[in-house]
Amino acid sequence: MTLSDFYSWLSKFLNFEKTQQKGIFWLDSMKFLADRLGNPQDDIQCIHTAGSKGKGSVSAMIAGIIEASGKKCGLYSSPHITDFRERVKSASSFFEDEVYEKAADTLVSCVESISPEELPGKRPLTWFELVTVFSFLCFKYAGVDFAVYETGLGGRLDSTNIIHPALTVLMPIEKEHTEFLGNTIEEIAGEKAGIIKNGIPAVVSFQNYTEAEETFRKTCLQKNAELLLVRNYAEKLHHSYRKDGLMDADITFRNGEKFSFTLKMPGEVQVQNAAAAITAVSKAFPEITPEQIEQGLSKTFIPARFEISSLCGRTLVLDGAHTVKSIKNTVETLREVFPERNCTLLFACAGDKDIEDIIPLFKGKFSRIVFTSPKTVRSCSSEKAFRTAKENGIDAEKIDDLKTALCAIIRGLKESDILLSAGSFYLAAEIKELIPRLESEI
Repeated sequence: MTLSDFYSWLSKFLNFEKTQQKGIFWLDSMKFLADRLGNPQDDIQCIHTAGSKGKGSVSAMIAGIIEASGKKCGLYSSPHITDFRERVKSASSFFEDEVYEKAADTLVSCVESISPEELPGKRPLTWFELVTVFSFLCFKYAGVDFAVYETGLGGRLDSTNIIHPALTVLMPIEKEHTEFLGNTIEEIAGEKAGIIKNGIPAVVSFQNYTEAEETFRKTCLQKNAELLLVRNYAEKLHHSYRKDGLMDADITFRNGEKFSFTLKMPGEVQVQNAAAAITAVSKAFPEITPEQIEQGLSKTFIPARFEISSLCGRTLVLDGAHTVKSIKNTVETLREVFPERNCTLLFACAGDKDIEDIIPLFKGKFSRIVFTSPKTVRSCSSEKAFRTAKENGIDAEKIDDLKTALCAIIRGLKESDILLSAGSFYLAAEIKELIPRLESEI
């Protein structure tokens, strides 16, 4: 089965990323399916990451460092931007086609041999469950030495939470997906803390809320898991921007070790993510050298994390930031990387985002703001964003059709101007798909 055929087959199953629905989170279906396949997730040692923001970046950084040490490391993350294989790959590249095809054949054959009555609770399998098991099989067939798994939503009932990691990593917590994870920081952190395992060390990155750190501390105590607070290890964090948009960073740890590297993903928060990655890798692989750590960090790249690109001769920055804190960081980074340059914002987000608190962050920061609506099922309407901006005294406009919006913006940009796309990874994906057409038409 080709990967394209497999992706079409997957489309028959409920995909939470496109259609949010309550009552679809459990682990018994995952355990049942993995057991049916011989529990391939148990064949490879791994690290497990969760959090509201930064888990994708820190996962990629950890995988990159492990690969720089000479090991073959698998990386499971989401969402993908333009290629489904972005979800299941090695730290630096896709696997051979044969790996994906063999994993697809094995999974599809297994699933189609299962009668609905056999499934736990007779509940149908979901898209993310199947993709997670697909990653287990890919890593097995690719012969990776180690794997890094990023949770999808939450942690406690996330499909990845049947793995047995050597280490867990908890990234910053924000109010997100409150309909599914809880209305308070403590409740959300409690769901994320569900990946902490008995006796397994847990690295906790810099937290924006003391309630989150305290929740992780209590969970570690209950599960006799060693707690490693990154703030107790990383003493000095410094960064500076280069003319090419990349960022030079230095981190000094309290044991005297210093790391200097260049990051392809700019932003102060990425230095904090790197500190968490170093802390995690140093615990799990004490034999890895500082040089290997620096090399791994310098090579790490993830699409749509302040990705500097171009569109019709203009500078385009693609960022999937979609929470209050992450968007605030993106806007601040934009002004630091491109000072004294006019910036236009193209914004769209999912319908469940905290738009009332996000929109005020744009006031006085952009020469032009355009709200649009990506084709995702649960996107927030441009009308709602426009209305919120008006209520906050912010000049903005709305253009629902993305291609029309981009054409209007590009025609109005000067050569030195910057266009920032933010609010959604799906928006970034659609823009990337449109770029070739726009380049030829404008």
